[in-house]
Amino acid sequence: MDKLPLLRVSEVAFLTTKLQECVEFYKMIGMEDLPSEPKRINFANVGEQLFGFCDETPGFIDGYGGYTKALFHVAFEVPSDTLDDCIAFLNAKGIKTSPKNEFLDWHGTAKSTSVYFTDPAGNMMELWAPEKSARQDL
Repeated sequence: MDKLPLLRVSEVAFLTTKLQECVEFYKMIGMEDLPSEPKRINFANVGEQLFGFCDETPGFIDGYGGYTKALFHVAFEVPSDTLDDCIAFLNAKGIKTSPKNEFLDWHGTAKSTSVYFTDPAGNMMELWAPEKSARQDL
């Protein structure tokens, strides 16, 4: 593998100290509120991508069972059958990845697996691998 097989940006999110105000603002401009964890993180569909914002306290999950204060979070979709190769690729480049995190029923996808890592600016990046048979249209 000479590069990651990124299919698309599946999710973009940012931290805010004004979660409810953001919910109301984005609803006002026509985005449907898709609360993931009420009073902590909210999403809206923008085409096939999720656009979200997260309460600054506690922050984004870090993939290790904790949270991070990274300002931004971006998730890239990769084919589920390449996730192990993607992890090996990142590790070979000196990029530490979290353990695999499995999700059930994540915004229309029955089962998916994610790993997390940070970019040089400290932003929380994610490789998201929905199982092929579990992937539904967003």
